[in-house]
Amino acid sequence: MKRLLIPALWLILAAPLGLAQAQSGAPVAGKDYVEIQNGKPLDPVDGKVVVEEFFNYVCPACNGFEPLFVKWAAKLPPYAVVAHIPATFREDFKPYARAYYAAQALGLVEKTHAAVYQAIHTTHQLPGEGEKSDEDKIAAFYAGYGVDKATFLNTMKSFGVNVNIARATEHLKQSRVQSTPTIVINGRYLVQGATYDDMLRTASFLIEKAHGG
Repeated sequence: MKRLLIPALWLILAAPLGLAQAQSGAPVAGKDYVEIQNGKPLDPVDGKVVVEEFFNYVCPACNGFEPLFVKWAAKLPPYAVVAHIPATFREDFKPYARAYYAAQALGLVEKTHAAVYQAIHTTHQLPGEGEKSDEDKIAAFYAGYGVDKATFLNTMKSFGVNVNIARATEHLKQSRVQSTPTIVINGRYLVQGATYDDMLRTASFLIEKAHGG
C-alpha cells in the first residue's frame, strides 16, 4: 500500500503549474483567450477596465447573445465599463454601424439599443440578415425616439460618423476580431469560448486579470 501512495503523492507535488491551472478550471491562454500584443481599448478610460463588445444589430448571434450580455454586464465591478463597437466587415452590417454611431451622436443609444434588435429580429420592422438595407427606413425608425428623420439620416452620413466607422474598423482588425459577438478585455485579451456562458466566464476572469495589472 505504501508503494502506491508515495509515487502518487510525488506526481501531485511535481505536476506542472499549467496542469494544475487547467485542472482548477481557470481560463487558459491560447485556448480560452488570445493575448493581443500591445493592445489597448479603442477609447481608454482612466482607472477602468474597458469591456469591448463587438456586435452588429443585424447579426442573429448577437441578438441571441444580447440578453445574456446585458444580465452579465449589470453585475460588473465598478472598475469595469462596457463599450459597444459595431462591426463593419459585411455589407449588411454597415448601415446599422452608421445608425449606432448616429444614435450615439444624438444621445439616443440608451433608448434605442434593445429596440433596434427587437425591430430587426422580432417584429421585422427593420431589414434583417440577407435583406436589402434601407437607410431611409432605419432613419424613420429612429425618428420614433424624438429625433427628426432627416437629421438622423444626415447624421448617419456625417463626417463624424465616418471617422468613428474608420476607427472602429481599424480597431477591429488590430484586435483580431473575426466574428460577432466578440468580447475584448481592455484591448489586451480576445475572449474565446465554445458557448456564450464560457465567453462570459472567461471575460470575468480577464477583467480581474487586467485590473490586477
